[in-house]
Amino acid sequence: MSQRADGRENRLRLIEAAEAIFADEGFDVPLEAIAKSAGVSRMTFYRHFQDRESLCFAIFERNILKLEDMAKRLQSDPNAFGLLLDALVDMFACDYGLVEGLTRQQTHQDQLNSLRCRVVALLSAPLARGRDFGLINDDFHLNDLYILIDMLGAAVGFGPIEARRARVSRALTICSSGFAPSQKSR
Repeated sequence: MSQRADGRENRLRLIEAAEAIFADEGFDVPLEAIAKSAGVSRMTFYRHFQDRESLCFAIFERNILKLEDMAKRLQSDPNAFGLLLDALVDMFACDYGLVEGLTRQQTHQDQLNSLRCRVVALLSAPLARGRDFGLINDDFHLNDLYILIDMLGAAVGFGPIEARRARVSRALTICSSGFAPSQKSR
């Protein structure tokens, strides 16, 4: 393996290890534990990530790229909006501590807002398509997605990952009744 490929592999292992450890232990886990779990040294960690926050944003970036890829694969599916929301809910459950950890510092609001805007942008076409197929209420608008994302993020809470998944999934079910078309409009 070339040095460059080895570096990419180390970076990916760090991101994957961090996501798993953050999901189990929260935002404040020692960075050394992440490096150890990834099988790299602390020096290798810092070669790839300046700090905990840059690692968190790398996780978010990877997750958004996954959502964007999923959106492309589902571009002709009228149910894409719901499927993407389900994937987003799972990401919220896995990454609950990251947003909480970053928001308590107040220095990353612009970056977090940028990520939210990207998520809303990738949901916009599936939202319109779902509306065109009568699967989404006509009065559920793009700006409502910001509220929905905030509500789902707040619903995650703490505890084991399965409990977080159940809570945020239930919150999505409750919220879905707000954007599903009424029986009269079908």
